[in-house]
Amino acid sequence: MATRAVYTFTGFSGQSDQHLYLHHDGYPTGPASFLDAFLSSQPRAEPIESPEQAADAEYRYRVQLMPGTDLQLQVLCWRRIPGCASWNPRCWPMPIAVFIQRFLPGDPL
Repeated sequence: MATRAVYTFTGFSGQSDQHLYLHHDGYPTGPASFLDAFLSSQPRAEPIESPEQAADAEYRYRVQLMPGTDLQLQVLCWRRIPGCASWNPRCWPMPIAVFIQRFLPGDPL
């Protein structure tokens, strides 16, 4: 069974906000990379205009390059419970290193 997700990348130099929809592997173990690496590692990610276009996504991530920093990323994650229309916070904004440590397979949540 696929776990669909929407990823929003913000704050990247020369790029407007980008929303991408991925039909599989949407659990929090996968999105911990910056935009170029994400696009090269997830060739099936589809550009969409807004997260609302992916009505069947179970997870949603915002990966933000923090202004005034050298590649310091912050991640925010939501989950939509099946049958529910609203997004519930899965984790609050956190540095990407903390996100990776928290959600790597085999690590305690």
